[in-house]
Amino acid sequence: MYVERVIYPVSTLGPGKRIAVWVRGCTKKCEHCINPDLWGERRDKDIPVSQLLGFIGNIIDKNPVDGITLTGGDPLEQDGETLAFISGIHNKCPDILVYTGYTLSELDSLWTREKMTALKENAAVVIDGRYIHHLNDGLSSLRGSTNQQIHFFDEDLRPQYERYMRETGRQVQNFYYEDNLISVGIHNNLEG
Repeated sequence: MYVERVIYPVSTLGPGKRIAVWVRGCTKKCEHCINPDLWGERRDKDIPVSQLLGFIGNIIDKNPVDGITLTGGDPLEQDGETLAFISGIHNKCPDILVYTGYTLSELDSLWTREKMTALKENAAVVIDGRYIHHLNDGLSSLRGSTNQQIHFFDEDLRPQYERYMRETGRQVQNFYYEDNLISVGIHNNLEG
């Protein structure tokens, strides 16, 4: 699986203290993407899913973790690895939020029924759709643009997410990571 970085604790990409995982690889190349540096895959960032499961499991075992957020890049462009990861970590942390530039209807036509079932059984929430810069209204704490849809597959978590979205405006956390400053969160359209 092509993984660029893992940061904990993140509170700006979902409710609670979360482990955020950024994957590499995205063919959508949305205009004004916040992470264009993650569009390409890099062999030196390819790690076995088993290694990622061990690493994330270790963080969960030693820290209070409320959820996991997968973003990128596009995690669902690595569908086999992402599905193996979320099904492998689901028992340790069932609150898994996945961002994707695909819509669920696109995935429905591209994927097998088994893959769609695995996604819906292991991801608590999927936020789908490409980022469209002129639809960034600066209001949603979880969506970059208003065309993106929030799909709840774990209805028990819906109230927690809805409270987070109602009570938490857009926020950005800054982390110093591998000699870089990383701003984590949903950013506003600064062009108006």
